[in-house]
Order: sequence, then structure tokens, then C-alpha cells
Amino acid sequence: MRTDMVTRGIGLMCLLLAGAAQAHYLWIEPGKAESRVYFGEPDMLLKEKSPGKLDNIHNPKAFLQRQPGAAPTNAAIERKSEYFLVLAAGNASLVSVAEESTEVKDLTQYGLGFAKSNYYARYGKPIADKEANTSSLLPVDLKQISEQRYRLLYRGQPLANAKLEVIAPNTWLQEHKTDANGAVEINTPWRGQYVLHVLHVDKTPGEFGGSKYEALRNHFTYSFVKTKGADSGPAVPPKPVED
Repeated sequence: MRTDMVTRGIGLMCLLLAGAAQAHYLWIEPGKAESRVYFGEPDMLLKEKSPGKLDNIHNPKAFLQRQPGAAPTNAAIERKSEYFLVLAAGNASLVSVAEESTEVKDLTQYGLGFAKSNYYARYGKPIADKEANTSSLLPVDLKQISEQRYRLLYRGQPLANAKLEVIAPNTWLQEHKTDANGAVEINTPWRGQYVLHVLHVDKTPGEFGGSKYEALRNHFTYSFVKTKGADSGPAVPPKPVED
């Protein structure tokens, strides 16, 4: 009995470690003149620092668009101890960040093979779904169908049966799945910042930096601030599960 409990405990620990290793992603928070790009887990109120795991993000690129569908312009981005700062982003309607320079990692101990992670983040109003001829700047992106309804795309094609997480201002997390046409409807009852997160695994093999990978793990977030709605209350991180 005790051996079985120990085995189960080790298995659970491995699953938790695997999840922790892959759950981090980038998201953007707006400012008056600049935008801040964080790395961590907003539902856990976790923002990584440097020195530390923030250093896993090597060379992010930032882009500004004055309006959805407009031609993007490169933006200066500075590394700080707790975030990256996108300069001159205050008057942009869309701020996008892409980190595609991370190395291939051996994740076979987690059952994920050799994989490369890419991180994409966007802040601002997404492109309207009716603008079919307007291509998305990021490989993974959302188009807005209505106020609460979106279409998830990967390289311009709808992603069916994909999981989308919505992190509310108070860290409440809800999970949704897209339909056969990549559409999904979310709930945003409170005012404040929301972060929508998608992890899309592309199992097309490839090579990066001289190392071969079996899959691309594409993390994407879309964040926005809702100005109307009920007070969400304080942001409280989830309590750890106790046995």
C-alpha cells in the first residue's frame, strides 16, 4: 500500500513538473506610453524575473499597428529585471510580440519528445472576422466575430476543437473549446484585464539552430482591458491542492 502511494506520488510529481515546464507564456499589459511584456502564468499571479526564468526569453520582437489590418512597424523593446518594455506603444491600437529564438529542448521525460516552443502575444482589438482578406501578423491569432465570440486561426486556417483559456482580472480561469469552424464564445462579466491563452502543438517535424524537433509548441495570448462590468474583486492566486 505504501509503495503504491509513493509510486502514485512520484507520477503526480512528474505530471506537475511537466505542466510547470510548459505552462509559462508571454502576455502584454498596457501602459500610458509603453507596454510591459511578462513571462509566467497570470492565473497564478506568477511573473518571472531576471536573473531567473525570464532569461529563457532570449530575443523577442515587438510590432505596433495603428489600427487592425494596418501595416506593422517594428518597435524597440528593452529587457528589464521583471518584464520587457515595448517603447512608444501607448498610442498603438495593436501591440504584438513574437519570440521564436528559443532552442529545441529534449522533453522526452514528459512524453513530449524533442520540441521547440514559440511564444506570441497580442494586446488590443483583434481583426474583425469579416476582414477575410486581412492576414494575421502572428501564426496563431484570433479574429473577432462578435463582442464575445472569436475565431482561432493557425497560419490563416481555423483551428477546430482547440482549447482556449480565459484568465479573468481576479485570476478566475475558464476553459473553452473551439467548434468545427474554429469559433469560440467566452464570458467576460467583470471590468479589468483579461488574458486569453492558447497552446497549439504543430506536430510537423523541423529543424532549428542545427537541432531537429518533432513538434512546435506555439503559445499565444490575446489580452485586453474591459472598461465596463462588475467589480471582479481582488486577484487571488488559486490555493494548492492538498492530498
